[in-house]
Amino acid sequence: MMLIDKQFELEIPTHIAFTLYKNDYVDNLIISKVKKECINESDKDSEFIVSLDQFQNAIKTSTFLRGEMKKVIDQDLLPNPNFKPNSIFFLQAIINRLVNLETITFKISNEKIFSRLVKVGDGREIVSFHFNIIEGTFDLTKILNREQLDIFNKRFMDVGIMKNKYLERTSYFYIKAVTLFDILAEMEEAQILDAFDIITAVDPKIEEDDPILLVKTDYTPY
Repeated sequence: MMLIDKQFELEIPTHIAFTLYKNDYVDNLIISKVKKECINESDKDSEFIVSLDQFQNAIKTSTFLRGEMKKVIDQDLLPNPNFKPNSIFFLQAIINRLVNLETITFKISNEKIFSRLVKVGDGREIVSFHFNIIEGTFDLTKILNREQLDIFNKRFMDVGIMKNKYLERTSYFYIKAVTLFDILAEMEEAQILDAFDIITAVDPKIEEDDPILLVKTDYTPY
């Protein structure tokens, strides 16, 4: 039996990406502060890659944005039906939930006509904030026992992802999410490992975004 809770999937993302719109007042203020305060690790035009710490510190240099962050806290404590969510609201919610987030990428859009409204099942339109998961950590030692880890490792050695030689082995490897889930599904189908709980417990967004995952494991000397 695997012990998988909601917290496990929230611990996966370490790097996310989203779009900020230059013609939105709040977005443009975020862009300006990041440009001024942060070191951009991207060499692409209209793209910024910064650490989460730098990003948050940049936002805090703006009195207006600090005020918007306070509104987010107030909204949690005492919901206001007239509250209008903006990028700060959504970003703070995302950052607060993704506890292992380290890096943020955002692209700057010059579009003058844009919308964050999306239709939901009942036809209503709600404000949403789209982001993609770029990288993550998948720590199997938190959900698999010793026997299950050994089965997992053997399979990933068989397919050439993990080294079979003892001196060349490491307790981690990198893999795309879709590839990982495909192999887990094959193991489930072949009844090698009861991987159904892993596949169904993780938000489908992980597979849809197909981030690069740092898979952490452990092994018994064979």
